[in-house]
Amino acid sequence: MTAKRVSRAGLTLGLGSILEHTLMFLRTVLVARLLGPEFFGISVTFLLVVSTFALISDLGLEKYVIQAGDDELADTMPTLATLLLIRGLLMGVMILLLSGWIAAQFGHPELGWFYALAAMIPVIEGFRNLDPLAQQRRMQFGAYVKMLIGGLVPGVVLAVALAAVTHNYIAVAAGALATSVVAVTLSHWLAREPYRLGLNRKAFIAVIGYGWPLLLNGIVIFFATQGDRIVIGTLAGMRDLAGYVAVAALTGGVSLFLAKLTGNLYFPLLSETRGNPELFGERCRTTGATSLLLVSAMVFPLAMVGAPLVVLLFGPDYQTPALLATFLAIQAAAMMLRSWCATISLTLGGTSDILAASILRIIGLGSALLALSSGKDIVWVAACMAGGDALATFLALWRVSQRTKAAAPSCRILGLVFIGLAALVIGMNVTFNPVISWNGAIFSAAIAGVPGMFVALLMSGDLRERIKTIFIRFARKID
Repeated sequence: MTAKRVSRAGLTLGLGSILEHTLMFLRTVLVARLLGPEFFGISVTFLLVVSTFALISDLGLEKYVIQAGDDELADTMPTLATLLLIRGLLMGVMILLLSGWIAAQFGHPELGWFYALAAMIPVIEGFRNLDPLAQQRRMQFGAYVKMLIGGLVPGVVLAVALAAVTHNYIAVAAGALATSVVAVTLSHWLAREPYRLGLNRKAFIAVIGYGWPLLLNGIVIFFATQGDRIVIGTLAGMRDLAGYVAVAALTGGVSLFLAKLTGNLYFPLLSETRGNPELFGERCRTTGATSLLLVSAMVFPLAMVGAPLVVLLFGPDYQTPALLATFLAIQAAAMMLRSWCATISLTLGGTSDILAASILRIIGLGSALLALSSGKDIVWVAACMAGGDALATFLALWRVSQRTKAAAPSCRILGLVFIGLAALVIGMNVTFNPVISWNGAIFSAAIAGVPGMFVALLMSGDLRERIKTIFIRFARKID
């Protein structure tokens, strides 16, 4: 695969990911300001219901499209489409049946109708054409990006407009429904292959064999990623949930953006070299160093500037303790590094590695539940969740190092640097308050990020050369 082709694919995917997460973040900020903490908290629970059911029913169908061999893909696509449709219908029925109970658990039994609207989203998504994803196998991300952004734009515009007019949480539900309808429509319009339903026995067995660990992993991830919000929403209330989600939108949003961007780019790069140990090892080292560079430059600094940034963006009603941003940034950094591990495991068919790491994350949720039940505040929830994610990341690094020796050196470096940076940001926040002034916060953020960036550049000569090439091209364009 030529460097030019990789660069073009990375640029397309990168711009798409930037647009996607910018739109989602703008929606979160604007809706939060327009609705206020109480109604914003309710709107968060709507999206929480949708994502929860998506997680606990994830068979990795989208990943299988990319991972499957060329000779089996034609027979597999109709089976994947059928499974996706069945999954969507079952999810819709489950949400509809449980909508009243969900509303009662969140302290608003009168809103059963509101959560019932969420049942429409997985049903609509079930009719999606998977061909735009299949085009990624050839490092062609254009159709996928158009489908993604084309659905988000009308959904975000509608949500913000309705929030401004009605000041009601129904705005988020309407926006989410619009996004699903448009995205599914575009998936068929941009597809190169016709949409077909079918059920091939051999393909079905292969998909289930690949996906059952991911299905269990999705259930575990539900507890590990959504559990903290559910615990806060049911035990602490919508206002605390709104503040927690505002900080997480900043820290977790950056990490999720980076994880999706790098995961989509790393997966085909690593998959095509798994039969070449030397080249595979080189790409493991380059991708690992890239993930460390991004975490150090964009995630760990948020541990120091996250709290004042949230107030600046969301407003004074969303003021939170500085340590909340610190622990949520550590959790986000752990998730980003674990995403690199997951990509390698998926490349080698080791889906059980992801499940094992996710199970360990539940320790954090259990600790958070105990902390909140005993009267602790949401900072303790964030600390417990960060601890669980850190343990899961160490396990993921160890499992990958055992699965392939090519990645073992990179795993050791990433683990040691993560420990050092996490200790550094906690120590700075406990020793002195970095948010007294913006100058102090920015200086602390620089200290938090520079060491990891330095190690990442030392770690991979290939990464240094790629960055050097980018700077040279940029300088030539300026001249």
